[in-house]
Amino acid sequence: MDVYRLFKLMSDRSSHNKRIAKNTLFLYLRMGLVLIVSLFSTRVVLQALDIEDYGINNVVSGFVTMFAFLNTSMSNGVQRFYNFSLGRKNGYSIKDVYNTALQIQGILVVILLVLLETFGMWYIHTQMVIPIDRFAAAQWVFQFSVLSLVLLVLQIPYSAAIMAYEKMDYYAYLSIFEVLAKLGVAYVIKYTTFDKLILYGAFNMLVSLICFFLYYGYAKCHFQDLKFDFIIRKQLFKPMLFFSGWNGLGSFAYMIKSQGLNMLLNVFFGPIVNAARGVSNMVMSAIQGFQSNIVIAFRPQLIQSYATGDNERVLKLFYSLSKVSFILLAMLSIPVIIEIEYILHLWLGDTIPDYTIPFTILVLVNMVISSLNTPVSQVVHATGKMKNYQIGTCLMVCSILPVSWVFLKLGFDPVAVYWVSLIITIINQFVCNLLLKKVYPYSLKEYCRKVIIPCVAFVILVPLLPFAITMIFPVSFLRLLLTGAISVLISITVSYILVLDKSERTMFLNFIKRKDDKRIID
Repeated sequence: MDVYRLFKLMSDRSSHNKRIAKNTLFLYLRMGLVLIVSLFSTRVVLQALDIEDYGINNVVSGFVTMFAFLNTSMSNGVQRFYNFSLGRKNGYSIKDVYNTALQIQGILVVILLVLLETFGMWYIHTQMVIPIDRFAAAQWVFQFSVLSLVLLVLQIPYSAAIMAYEKMDYYAYLSIFEVLAKLGVAYVIKYTTFDKLILYGAFNMLVSLICFFLYYGYAKCHFQDLKFDFIIRKQLFKPMLFFSGWNGLGSFAYMIKSQGLNMLLNVFFGPIVNAARGVSNMVMSAIQGFQSNIVIAFRPQLIQSYATGDNERVLKLFYSLSKVSFILLAMLSIPVIIEIEYILHLWLGDTIPDYTIPFTILVLVNMVISSLNTPVSQVVHATGKMKNYQIGTCLMVCSILPVSWVFLKLGFDPVAVYWVSLIITIINQFVCNLLLKKVYPYSLKEYCRKVIIPCVAFVILVPLLPFAITMIFPVSFLRLLLTGAISVLISITVSYILVLDKSERTMFLNFIKRKDDKRIID
């Protein structure tokens, strides 16, 4: 029996690893197309709206997006409970999780509508710096953004089910449809005579509506357990709500960091600086999506491994996810940082808002460092012990806003807020690792040896040659290609020699050779 169980365990792991590889492939095919289309759409939208309207859209829709932290926290919570139901094969059923999620979502929608139509309207009327002649358009954008957010919240039980069942192919197809639809929107507003800002908000809301029905239709057709009833499951309602609540605290903190700074810059410098922040965030989001795809592929297996008590696999997934996330983001960010001025001119032409270059450089550095925190949070989510971790993270991240306000009040330029954010992000990384140790015992010494030291060596060694190339060759598209190619080549070499362990090197070689028995982790 022991031998049988051993072989079964090995077979299950092999199957799970192949599933991770397959899902990662789908997600990266999606990412490649989404990245290209999104960047091109941004250029079209910026040209169609002009810098001022683009900044207004960024700050108004960003304000609504601020409340999406409730959506993010609930989505992670629902997916976790779905994965636990699938991993343990006992306890709460998928149907129980689905119905409880619907009930909580209904409450959440009511809360969002009340907050946005009261506090939100007050803030737009009294606090935002918006030209008088564009105020009516800004109000329309606000209302369309509210409707889009409501649809996103109602979509959670269905999108989370697709993630939990690891149907990443459909998720990839739908994501591609969404960005192509938004590209179409960009071209429509470019050639219309109607108010472009209002029309842009209306069409984006329409795209959100279509995506909602596509998620809903697929989930209801393919997952038979998603059947609604009116029974309130008190024993599930409370833990799901508490998990989402503590998770929401962390999401709230990052919302304060992102959208709070957006509003702060608007108050001090107006919508033009918001446009620069919008462009820099677009670059960051495009690159960060590569990490998000890896997390999406790994998360179900990590949670299910924890649910079944396979702690060895949890740690291997944790370390591998940390290294791979960091390497990918650093590898992509290094050539972008080195060639940022040329890339922005190539992408946006002469329509580049002031401060875009320093904003983009600092936000990318911040993103690469904070990438190490995402795997930490995933392990915490798997344990469900969120309270202390989220309180600590919230205090650290929320401190960015008052510290930034002090610097701006003292007369510093907008770039100061990015330096403040970077320094606090570095400190927060150490805090998060210490808090993780409280809920999931692991060796910090081993973590530093296997993750931190190799990653530091990576960012020291990789940029040397690409930077030297910029000193030798003049600015050109050829230099951009050469810098990017050299960065990728050196990144792969350094990663293979210094960053990856033996099992990860085996996985890499098997992937290159396309063997049927390729593995993510032994």
